Amino acid sequence: MKRIALGLAAVLLSTAAAQAGDLFAVAYGNTVTQTAPDGSKTVIYVNADKTWEQHRGGKVFKGTYAWKDDTHACFTMTDPAPADASQATNCDEIKGDHKVGDTWTETMPDGKTQITMAITAGR
Repeated sequence: MKRIALGLAAVLLSTAAAQAGDLFAVAYGNTVTQTAPDGSKTVIYVNADKTWEQHRGGKVFKGTYAWKDDTHACFTMTDPAPADASQATNCDEIKGDHKVGDTWTETMPDGKTQITMAITAGR
């Protein structure tokens, strides 16, 4: 679940979207791609109806998100439902100032692993 949530949290949004009050607005209708050090890719879609979808390794994961406060979003995986329901939800801080066309790096929760994030126009 950590990898899923990090990918979504790393969408990290434009100043215009933040000013409009919706930190994920830049992701709606666009594609967020997360590339791991081994070259594997995860494609993430974030939707205005507070759902998300992630494609990784030939599998599709789906869920919902809700804002805990102004800068923290909580992501719940609903499909497939996790075997351990206590692992279904993960909350992450949303920070940054990225827009469509940007590529940047993020550090995973282990504090060592770097991933590359990109947001591209369209789906």
